[in-house]
Amino acid sequence: MRIPLSLIAALALCLPVVAHAATNVNERHPLGAGGRVEISNIAGKVTVRGWDRNDVALTGSMADGLTLKQDKSSNRVRWEVEYPRGRSNGGATLELRVPRSVEVQLGTVSADIDVADIDVRRLQANSVSGSITAAGRSGETTLNTVSGGIRSQLQTARLDARTVSGQLLAGGGASGEVAAESVSGRVNVNAGRIQRLAVETVSGSLDVSATGMAPGGKVTMQTVSGSVALKLPANVSAQLNVKTFSGGIQSDAGQVEKPRYGPGRSLDARLGSGDGDISINAHSGSVRVSLGR
Repeated sequence: MRIPLSLIAALALCLPVVAHAATNVNERHPLGAGGRVEISNIAGKVTVRGWDRNDVALTGSMADGLTLKQDKSSNRVRWEVEYPRGRSNGGATLELRVPRSVEVQLGTVSADIDVADIDVRRLQANSVSGSITAAGRSGETTLNTVSGGIRSQLQTARLDARTVSGQLLAGGGASGEVAAESVSGRVNVNAGRIQRLAVETVSGSLDVSATGMAPGGKVTMQTVSGSVALKLPANVSAQLNVKTFSGGIQSDAGQVEKPRYGPGRSLDARLGSGDGDISINAHSGSVRVSLGR
């Protein structure tokens, strides 16, 4: 006998709704300048904000069955969300408040990481498939994902950002030493005055600009099949070297040379007094070098 769909729907409305209770999180611990705070969470979201207090606070909620492991000392606080084996009960949504001049380490699997309004000594954020967004100030910064995207608006003197398939966007004041790497994702860097800058992709495009280049500075850009665009001020001082195998070269300075026999193009030019070095290598992608005001 076939049961009518209308009867099935009516019976479904009579079934009790099972609600999974959430566990509230409300932890606080004193931590001054130079201390370190660590967060580890698999799923959900981790939010970090700065404040003008000499302690750290962790608030939020965890799905039923999850527990919070804590390890505290005078200069280090570590919180880890523990998940039961063989079951998926949802994730944890956490907000961390941190004081100035501390070190922050964040680790997730699929949980997104959102950092803003901070002024810390060092920031490390690692995720597998979660996205990472970061803004504020950090003396040193390391951001890593596998399939998640990275968006940084940090003012930092040292930035190291790497992803495999996600897009990587870095701007807002990254200067000094900047390294950005992706396999198939697009890399877009808008930097300040740089001392060392290294960007690399396999199939993703590279789009880089900087407001200045320190004396003796070095810029390295490499890609296999992605396009390359570099924009620097007109008064930059460096030796420019560009090479491609099958891609074209356009530059506001120098003369593009092509061998009489065989593939490949190259350009060598002296910009200003030639204090620094700019090296661009693209296999099949095109290269554009712009020198603006």
